[in-house]
Amino acid sequence: MTISIGIVGAGIIGRLLALKACARGWRVTLFERGAEDGATACSSVSPAMLAPYCELDVAEKTVSDLGALSLRLWPEILCEFDLPVYFQQAGSLVVAPPQNSDELEHFARTVKSRASEDVFQNIKSDELKVFEPDLDSRFQSGLFFPSEGQIDSRGALAALLMAARERGADCRFGQEVRAIRPNEIDCGNATSKFDMVFDCRGYGAAKDIKNLRAVRGEIIRLHAPDVHLNRPVRLLHPRWPLYVVPRPDNHYIIGATTIESEDASPIALRSMLEMLSAAFTISAGFSEARILETLTGLRPAFPDNEPRIMHQPGLIRVNGVYRHGFLLAPVLTDYACQLAEKSQPSAPMPYLVREAA
Repeated sequence: MTISIGIVGAGIIGRLLALKACARGWRVTLFERGAEDGATACSSVSPAMLAPYCELDVAEKTVSDLGALSLRLWPEILCEFDLPVYFQQAGSLVVAPPQNSDELEHFARTVKSRASEDVFQNIKSDELKVFEPDLDSRFQSGLFFPSEGQIDSRGALAALLMAARERGADCRFGQEVRAIRPNEIDCGNATSKFDMVFDCRGYGAAKDIKNLRAVRGEIIRLHAPDVHLNRPVRLLHPRWPLYVVPRPDNHYIIGATTIESEDASPIALRSMLEMLSAAFTISAGFSEARILETLTGLRPAFPDNEPRIMHQPGLIRVNGVYRHGFLLAPVLTDYACQLAEKSQPSAPMPYLVREAA
């Protein structure tokens, strides 16, 4: 018998879940209040770094372990796409100005104490110039994480939607969902019934999920013809980690703040100054860069900043991905599908799954 499922929310979790459900032969209906370009989704703001080990200084080992599993799954997912999606796995680099060398040492000690294996290499001045010739000469050392990568968030969202539609998903955009109940999705003028409902709305589900909060993120997209970086570079900063993520044709993403706020208004001047200053610190070539756009998004998080899969008969909620939507999406969506099949998730991480109240 074919299982019918309804998915609410078409960010990275919702779209990838739709694709995986279609691959299982399920009848899929995807509901999203925004447009299909994903412009209103937090996922479209993401720089989509696949960096499970760089996060160990601020995130629990849960996130790193899940991220490492997901990182291995992304190349398989990309094979499902007809649209080309930029994907790179050339590692990532963490640096600090000479006056903040103690912060780099502290970062290295923290990651080493939490990682179950050697996940980075210490890089000295001469090696840095080989890794990143355009990096400012003031940097004397860095940490190289060879297995990490990145993916183009907007390209991935578009490719996921196309792939899901080609496999039979009924995708309904501009559809405001009034209520979600076990086996039911209420759109005001009609109520649709399903064998299973998935709630993937991110912070949009705050009224239905206890302790879910918003963390404001801000990024800047630049075109910098005079800069040639080979991989994401993370600059240790007194307030928050700032990174520069290269994309094809000398485009770069600068980000990202982590502000405890539900304010989704345009980027703050202070944040913009700090991010642009960070870019200039990494390479003077950014002085002639052109700002293409600034973006803000509200990332959903629980108090411990770890994800949750909350389930009850007829309803599964996937939320709390914080800054790690693209990093965690492959594993979370696999777990969610296994729960819908009433099977135990294959990876030994039972703390991820919670029974809903």
